[in-house]
Amino acid sequence: MKNNPVRNDLLERQVTLRNKTTNTNHSKKDLIEFFRKVSFIMPALTLLLLLTAYPLYQVVLMSFYDYTDKANPVFAGIKNYTEFIVDPMFWSALTNTVIFTATSVFFGLVIGLAFALLLNQPINTKFRAVFRSILMFPWLTSSTVVAAIFMLIFNPFGLANKILAGFGFTDLSQTAWLGNEHTALMGVIIANIWRGFPFMMLMLLAGLQTISNDLYEAADIDGAGFFKKLFYITLPQLKKIIATLATLEFIWNFRSFDLVFLMTGGGPMNSTEIMSTYIYQHAFRTLNFGYASATALFMLLVMVVLSFFYIRSSIKKEGE
Repeated sequence: MKNNPVRNDLLERQVTLRNKTTNTNHSKKDLIEFFRKVSFIMPALTLLLLLTAYPLYQVVLMSFYDYTDKANPVFAGIKNYTEFIVDPMFWSALTNTVIFTATSVFFGLVIGLAFALLLNQPINTKFRAVFRSILMFPWLTSSTVVAAIFMLIFNPFGLANKILAGFGFTDLSQTAWLGNEHTALMGVIIANIWRGFPFMMLMLLAGLQTISNDLYEAADIDGAGFFKKLFYITLPQLKKIIATLATLEFIWNFRSFDLVFLMTGGGPMNSTEIMSTYIYQHAFRTLNFGYASATALFMLLVMVVLSFFYIRSSIKKEGE
């Protein structure tokens, strides 16, 4: 039977039309499914835009105005940005923020890892649960309570000075730790480390429990000691968790405000002035909203850069 060109052409057209109809139906279904999913997140997204995007827009707008006359602010262009860049107090606050953040994150990780290694030992499970609960206490305590505790500890007649006097350091035992411009920042950092290390301990403990015991058993057969196992097995296995923790903690500590404000308020002599308290002083004490907004945007830029690295590392980790 010979092929009929007209019949074949008609069949091809019917198949093409059927495929187009099917594709159209699939497209409609996909579009409906997309809008159905979007409808679930729209309420939260709308609330987020109202509470975040609009205030951020206002901050950006305010950063270009001079609020010398509070009732009638005038457009000032980039004046606020150029002013904080040349302000020595801004650079002092930025330096204090970096010191506060880097020191808190480093020692928080070290102490957190030490306790995580301790809790990961083959000890009684009930004792481990109790000990872990006790160690989590600082993280569960409010900033107000933490500030009050350490203000009492670093009081001239507080626990810190009594301990120093007991060890024979008579001169040091009379120091007003939070009232001295050379020691106040250290006191705030110690309080911040005490408050923050339990979270890092918990995350590192979770990571330690995922490491195979076979690696440690093989190292024991080879005669490796504690430190060799730590540097050649434990830390390499935890490097992704440590990197994620360090980035998150850096972001959280860089924007820290409550503990510093409650303990020292940025004093004495601006020795504990960090970015958040610096912005607070200009926004709510001198009411220079334009200058404070410009400085806050600089701080936001730092947070965005750090968040970018965190998101990129998270994507890489999921892809592996």
